Amino acid sequence: MTSVYTIIFLLLTTLAFIGIALFISAQMTKRAISRVLNIFRKNDAIEIHQAKTIEELGLQPPNLMQRFTQARDYKQNALKILIKAEIIRVTEGGKLFLPQEKYNELLAKGILKQEK
Repeated sequence: MTSVYTIIFLLLTTLAFIGIALFISAQMTKRAISRVLNIFRKNDAIEIHQAKTIEELGLQPPNLMQRFTQARDYKQNALKILIKAEIIRVTEGGKLFLPQEKYNELLAKGILKQEK
């Protein structure tokens, strides 16, 4: 009977750790989304004629060595989410921008803060 309780305890502990890991990952992605949006604002990539490359925005993926030596950067994941949600748009030339209407919507919702 003791082994059944041990197995149940280990199973519940494992599920708790998985839940905590998923929660932390979601929080880090949420923070990264805000940071990515601020990068677009600071670089004035607010309309198609001001679109910037990933390199100009400083959002290029880390190379293999950086992946092993630095903490995980959630900005790449956040950028993919924003592009898929059509908040960030991609030009035919591969440049990125935040459309003015989305920028205004994010300001109105308080997701982006107005520059002082």
